[in-house]
Amino acid sequence: MSQEFTYYDWFLEQNLTSEQESKQNILLYLISDKLTNEKIVEDYDRKIRQTAPEFVHILDAPEITHDLIITTLVANFQLTRESVSQMFEGMRNQGNFAKLAEFMKEYK
Repeated sequence: MSQEFTYYDWFLEQNLTSEQESKQNILLYLISDKLTNEKIVEDYDRKIRQTAPEFVHILDAPEITHDLIITTLVANFQLTRESVSQMFEGMRNQGNFAKLAEFMKEYK
């Protein structure tokens, strides 16, 4: 019986710096909040604008799209589109970021 590829497996393969890891977590939680229509509180909005200005376009986006997610991940973390697909596959297999993983299931 083989084990499924998980988000944790993908994450370990990336060798992210602690700063990249922190920024990726900010981005994934921000996108997840937007997809679930969670209200972005003022303090969180301000913190993102101050500490992660590269993600302000996500805050300001009227709608989250597959392309917006992919281009942001590729541009900010030097990932390939194939790697991004593997990340979302791992999320689905492991159950991380359920709404985001399900939304990205349509992306190939």
